[in-house]
Amino acid sequence: MQRNYNFLKPVADLNAEKGSSQLTVKDLDTVEKYADKLYKSLGVDVEFTRHFLDRVNDARNIKQITIAELIRLFKQSYKKYGKEIPKLGNDAQAVLNDIKTDINMPFVLKWDGKEFELIAKTIMRKKDFKTSNKKLSFEENQPKRILRLAKSFKRKYD
Repeated sequence: MQRNYNFLKPVADLNAEKGSSQLTVKDLDTVEKYADKLYKSLGVDVEFTRHFLDRVNDARNIKQITIAELIRLFKQSYKKYGKEIPKLGNDAQAVLNDIKTDINMPFVLKWDGKEFELIAKTIMRKKDFKTSNKKLSFEENQPKRILRLAKSFKRKYD
């Protein structure tokens, strides 16, 4: 006699990776508020397109893009390129590229009369992302002590 176990439904996926659930509009609103506060002093307002929401949850990313990775993207780009981004000017297009997470976010800057809108067009996790636009790349910030040691080592042996 064969038994039918189709009535059993799993309560949770025990094999799911932490942070593997899809991002919602509410999640993106949280990230947008964070990025707006960060860039406000530079006169930049961050906006996401509908395509951005679709692409952030796309299976082609292989690994789900998380809220933490988006916050890191904005935080690190602000640290390295914050003052440079508004200087790109109206209708400028560029790509924020996080080398550590392989996340790429193409954006366009639009002047709305009082501030720039940084419109995130799409996002993807891709190792060797090609673009004809300016690429603003960064990797994990190294502690200052390590950088000083590297500079002193270089001077000593140059």
